Amino acid sequence: MNLLKAFLSIVVLLALGLIQAYGQVLFSDGFEGYTAGGSPLDANTAGPNAGPNGGPGNPWFGPAPPNLRVVGSGGGISSGAAPTHSGNNMVTASAPSDFDQDWMNISSRLNGGNPFFGNVSLDWWFYDPTGPGNSNYRDYVALAYYNSANGTGGLDYPPASGGNLNPGGAATRLSLGASNPTGFNNNQYQARIPGASDGTASGQWFNVGVRSIGWHEGTIVLGAPNGAATTVSFYIDGVDVLDHAIMVTSGVNTIELNDGFGSTAANYDDVSLSVVPEPGIAALLLCGGIGAMALRRRK
Repeated sequence: MNLLKAFLSIVVLLALGLIQAYGQVLFSDGFEGYTAGGSPLDANTAGPNAGPNGGPGNPWFGPAPPNLRVVGSGGGISSGAAPTHSGNNMVTASAPSDFDQDWMNISSRLNGGNPFFGNVSLDWWFYDPTGPGNSNYRDYVALAYYNSANGTGGLDYPPASGGNLNPGGAATRLSLGASNPTGFNNNQYQARIPGASDGTASGQWFNVGVRSIGWHEGTIVLGAPNGAATTVSFYIDGVDVLDHAIMVTSGVNTIELNDGFGSTAANYDDVSLSVVPEPGIAALLLCGGIGAMALRRRK
């Protein structure tokens, strides 16, 4: 094999490797490693799923626990006999209208204490128990930046906070699920981009997709880092329902599960955070390699 062929082979292999890297999983949780039977998911409360602040182990924590609870098929408080999305476990609210929140500090656990500014994808599955027309289903997942989750020195949350990030405020909470802001449509799901003013519901809220009973895949993708102009894309069941500028320069540092915000509660399963490499790099390498091969053959 001459040097040109060797070079071209390396270029093509590198491009293919980058393409394969799309979706490289940084974190995944199907809640299989936790004790179910209604046990609290929160690591910051007494129980079988308790864990130290900063790890190792359970990364989920929340304000005034218990918050979400680990259950099996048929254990959702609003979903009857509905099964998990996969495996044996899923999570649901502690009670209707309980306003349960659980967070994971992704900057501390996954990125050396630094926020993610782009090229990441949050994916999860949520169970809508009632479908269109129910205004009491108000649960959503968010990719957020909480001020108190920044600079925690390897911890998940400041010890003095007791696991409550809310008092410190949030620069952004990129949200997808269901909510009831002014102008919401209860036949659709809702997405939120704090700082936006062009929402189809109102201001920062957008009506997206069409509601139906059952499990649905939610995805929030941050494109290439570009400050406040970074593109954030929202998907439901693989369909792109909204693309918008992120509107802030903070990046994101937290995954947020919200449940029991109304009298009808969601179930969640199979949460993951993945790397999304810039597609242009792989495409340029692959096209360059193919083009060089074509020129080689013509000589």
